[in-house]
Amino acid sequence: MYADKTVNCVGACQSPMLLIEEEMEVLENGQILQVTADRHDLVEAVRSWADKSGHKVEEEHVASGVTTLIVRKGAAPAAEAT
Repeated sequence: MYADKTVNCVGACQSPMLLIEEEMEVLENGQILQVTADRHDLVEAVRSWADKSGHKVEEEHVASGVTTLIVRKGAAPAAEAT
């Protein structure tokens, strides 16, 4: 699948979630961010962040210990009424 932006977090990636969030921020709703990571905890963090942020992980592939996530940007979730 074509990605509008990519973030490579394989190996020594400093502040990976900050980098991922910054790259997603510049995308328009519906555009695609491809994230590659070799750490299971980071993959889980990206899944959780995407869900909480209103984005959708559309594809996930694992090859040679590297996970590629295809994340479609969605609208930010509405704030909860208090």
